[in-house]
Amino acid sequence: DGLIGGSSPESLLDDLEAGPPGANPADYLYVYQEGDDPDAVKAETKEAYNKVGETAHLEGNAKRARAIMTYLGYTEEQIDVAGADAFNYQGVGNPFRHANIQPGDRVMDVGSGLGIDSLIAAHHAGPDGKVIGIDISQKEVDHAQARADDRGLDIRFSVNDMENIPLPDNCLDVIISNGAFCLAPNKEKAFAELYRVLKPGGRIAVCTTTIRSEKLEKSVEFPICMRMFAPMNELEPLCKRVGFVDIVIDDSDSKMTYELPEELLELNPDRNRVHVGGQEFEHLEEYDMDDLCARVCVVAHKPRQDHQNKSSPDQSSSCAF
Repeated sequence: DGLIGGSSPESLLDDLEAGPPGANPADYLYVYQEGDDPDAVKAETKEAYNKVGETAHLEGNAKRARAIMTYLGYTEEQIDVAGADAFNYQGVGNPFRHANIQPGDRVMDVGSGLGIDSLIAAHHAGPDGKVIGIDISQKEVDHAQARADDRGLDIRFSVNDMENIPLPDNCLDVIISNGAFCLAPNKEKAFAELYRVLKPGGRIAVCTTTIRSEKLEKSVEFPICMRMFAPMNELEPLCKRVGFVDIVIDDSDSKMTYELPEELLELNPDRNRVHVGGQEFEHLEEYDMDDLCARVCVVAHKPRQDHQNKSSPDQSSSCAF
């Protein structure tokens, strides 16, 4: 089920909880201290989302998913494209508000998860376009590929790290991402990779969650998902350093809470979900997550004349999709 929504009102972080701690095989508590090995963070993330992928074939709450996607600004057409797979929506926002995918575009979905945004991207890119999705979870990649194949869609999913994308320079028109950058240990390296593989003039729409202050309180225990959030005021300078232009950090839909009707709260208990609750973090109930965190969409372009690599639109590479 989607990564946002909840009771009245409920933090987006709380909504990831799937019952009492330890009741679900996907109940992982990410408790890393600053300075811990980034590879360990990735390994833990991969393990948790592999558990999610193992039960992705089980039916979820489609009405709940539709309500969440509608709240995030997905159109009826886009939700209909997700169709029977909508209950596997994962994300913190709606990259399509800014992605402006056109027929024929070559698109990459970074942190594609169970593939819902990739399905929608393929719809917009049309038969002359191409969509690839990358994710670090093998089980989620397997599920997404199977569903795309069942639909007869030419989408290719692969297991890859966003900090080391196996594509040539200057080969993509659009890159979308929906939540994956929340857990990227080295965000500048990840954004630099997006910049590298984009064609000159290409664009990104990266939905992620940030912290509003410069740093979290060191004396307070926070789950890894929050420890990995970038401070919102650092995103624009980071993108500038990488080389992006026309940078917008859209925080117009930044709230971390959303009320769902009671009838939409039911979840399939057999479906694995990522859990960040538990007694270790009960102290966070004292915090207003809307004051502490914000959901944003990072929107930017690669210059049409890429001065870093001295490439122009007519020097774009061919991606081996």
